[in-house]
Amino acid sequence: MVVGGKYVNPFPEYRPQTVYEFVFCRIYELFQERPRGGVPADLDEIRRSLPARRPDFELLLQTSRDYQHLRRTNNKDEISNQTNENDEGLPPVADRLTLTWMGQSCAFVQMAGLNVLTDPCFGKHLVSPYLGPKRISPPPCQLAELPKVDLVLVSHDHPDHLEVETVAEIGNSAMWIVPTGVGKHLETAGVAREQYRELTWWETTPLPGTDACDGWEIACTPAMHWSGRKMVDANTTLWCSFVVLRHGRPMFFHAGDTGYSYPLFAGIRHVFGAGCKVAMVPCGAYTPRWHLRSQHTNPQEAIQIMKDLAARKLVGVHWGTFVLSEEHFLEPRDLLHSLAAREERSQDIVAPEFGRTLVFNLADKGDAAADPDTSLEQVRSIRNGNALLFD
Repeated sequence: MVVGGKYVNPFPEYRPQTVYEFVFCRIYELFQERPRGGVPADLDEIRRSLPARRPDFELLLQTSRDYQHLRRTNNKDEISNQTNENDEGLPPVADRLTLTWMGQSCAFVQMAGLNVLTDPCFGKHLVSPYLGPKRISPPPCQLAELPKVDLVLVSHDHPDHLEVETVAEIGNSAMWIVPTGVGKHLETAGVAREQYRELTWWETTPLPGTDACDGWEIACTPAMHWSGRKMVDANTTLWCSFVVLRHGRPMFFHAGDTGYSYPLFAGIRHVFGAGCKVAMVPCGAYTPRWHLRSQHTNPQEAIQIMKDLAARKLVGVHWGTFVLSEEHFLEPRDLLHSLAAREERSQDIVAPEFGRTLVFNLADKGDAAADPDTSLEQVRSIRNGNALLFD
């Protein structure tokens, strides 16, 4: 919905933030007790609290489309260290989704043989090196260390979800899918018009780089948030979430950044169906609630989104990377896991470690997938602990 040339939220739970509120909160932060969010001054203590792993680069390479093509066409077996797809119970590449969290809402996701990056953010700070905020936990690797990115999904243009330096580094080597208006930021960073697609809510397009017969699509879906890189350009571009579908069934949900609204997420399920295999949902940066409720979800709301979507698995992100709110920097992770245990869904809900590769099976499991509130599946560590398999 556009009013006066700016996008607005149509959801009953949304409360617009005034300029006075924004300024008040920034001034209030200056007088708060330090350190904000309880972040230790000792970097080693932060590392112990927020362990990070190097991604399973070998597994990521083997799951990528380029590797699989080379493997099929190379009759001389020139690829070293090949691993059978079924080693340690790994699903075949056609039914495999890997997710490696880089921090905030940035993740390296593989599905349909594609290497997908969500909401790129690898830098040491937001806004500027002087104003901060500074990143409290470095990314588990640099972008250049990952397999080549084929597709980038950008949910909105806030600096912690669209980092200009990373945009310039990827450039025209990948296809970009962004909400309406965000393309101007890509062009400023050197991305050609033909290398990105702008979508509006409920618009669907074939997943770039896949064959039509495989039935992969991506839908731009609503989110309850706002946009802008400066105060003067607030809400001049759209914000969104994304649903990736295979033969019309939801496989992966990327929430981006959002507050909670029942009509919003129940509506997505109504349009695209229940049983999404993996939902990546923010669960941090949520206090004080009076200020952030309509912008960011807390762990309880993240789990409610999972239920509204009738999703099989939940990956909680958007925490432990920057201090953007008042809750303890570890509370989103600890509370999400505590709630998952209370729901008896610890096998389905995870706030991951930085860099640890999560592996999911996208295959239809028949009756076992009919009831998303019941899971007989297990999570186990594989590949020397570098990956977690949800099987």
